[in-house]
Amino acid sequence: LQLRDKNPLDLRVNGTIDLALLHDLNPDFESSGVLTSNATVRGSFDAPQIIGRMEFQNAAFGVVGVPNGISAANGVIAFTKERASIQSFTGQTGGGQISLTGFAGYGAGPMIFRLHARAQQVRVRYPEGVSTVADADLDFTGSSDRSTLSGSVTIVRTAFNPNSDFSSLLAKSAEPIQTASARTGLLGGLNFDVQINTAPDIQFQSSLTQDVQMEANLRLRGTFSNPAILGRININQGQVSFFGTRYNLTQGTVSFFNPVRIDPILDIDLEAKAHGIDVTLNISGPFDKPNLTTRSDPPLQFNEIVALLATGRTPTSDPTMLAQQSTAPQSWQQMGASALLGQAIASPVAGRLQRFFGVSQLRIDPTLPGVENNPQARLTLEQQVTPEITFTYITNVTQSNPQVIRVEWAFAKQWSVVALREENGLFGLDFFFKKRF
Repeated sequence: LQLRDKNPLDLRVNGTIDLALLHDLNPDFESSGVLTSNATVRGSFDAPQIIGRMEFQNAAFGVVGVPNGISAANGVIAFTKERASIQSFTGQTGGGQISLTGFAGYGAGPMIFRLHARAQQVRVRYPEGVSTVADADLDFTGSSDRSTLSGSVTIVRTAFNPNSDFSSLLAKSAEPIQTASARTGLLGGLNFDVQINTAPDIQFQSSLTQDVQMEANLRLRGTFSNPAILGRININQGQVSFFGTRYNLTQGTVSFFNPVRIDPILDIDLEAKAHGIDVTLNISGPFDKPNLTTRSDPPLQFNEIVALLATGRTPTSDPTMLAQQSTAPQSWQQMGASALLGQAIASPVAGRLQRFFGVSQLRIDPTLPGVENNPQARLTLEQQVTPEITFTYITNVTQSNPQVIRVEWAFAKQWSVVALREENGLFGLDFFFKKRF
């Protein structure tokens, strides 16, 4: 090693190296494992010329800020002066298999590279609460200053498990969008151009949905700090939980038109039967400012529909109760605040009840109506015994007066039967036939 020469390096490397050394060379990298080398190194520190080969044994690699790394990696890299070529490289990531091919140039100036990755059954947990299993065929090209990730991804299975239902998600969507801080280094210059499709037999799993069938045709663009999505997600059928009520999803689309950020546009139709009343919801518009259109059969006012959905409170024709209720119609935000408060109280309790007793839904109406502000809190327990049978128990916690017990059996797409035990002790059996004109 002649330190005063223009080309001070004249070395032969034969042995093993701890791959943790990569972190000292580039702080964005995390690595471990053993590297066996047999090579000669000549030239300068800025542009070394390496001739030989290196073999990875049970190595692990990761990039800071990227959700997935590579583990149990084995492979061989051949060096010819200023170029490193991957002869073979296989490993595991996200529970699936990955293989790499390509090369990297490490001469004077920025490092240049062209890598190809093929992944099968790889799970990615990003963003928080979302888990996706996919097959991928990706190219990573460019330099250490500016690079592009392109190719195609086929989603095989995805799971979405938030701690609340979609009503709370829509409430959170009103919060201001926080712009991600710009990244430096390798990720700072990363651009996306990835086609994202769904497999024909895709499985969508969520604690809020059931039997959802969907297909997606999306394009991931933008940068790592500011990604954008273009395309559309079509939802054909399924069931979804909204304000604690299970809805049939008749049709829905989530469109992405904004080329500079992820900005979903909703157009979703939901149908449900709540206490013998058919309710249809349409959610449309931007995700951060959605518009809600409601209609019911028999027809109800907007605040009555929201109260029915959010708290299970059915409209009344009692003149005394009508006099106690506010005559001014409440907006979606006003009614939603009460409902969200009930959901915030009910969510942690419902989780424990579901684990111990199998309760599907728990709703709490915390409002205090009446001219004397007498508490009228109601507690609703709902159990989805089977996809066709629903058991509902409703009680007024401020009174010893009895409860409402309701069992609904949807034995056909258009036919259902409801057995109801009312607060006054009367029992009834109703048959419903549904037909759309």
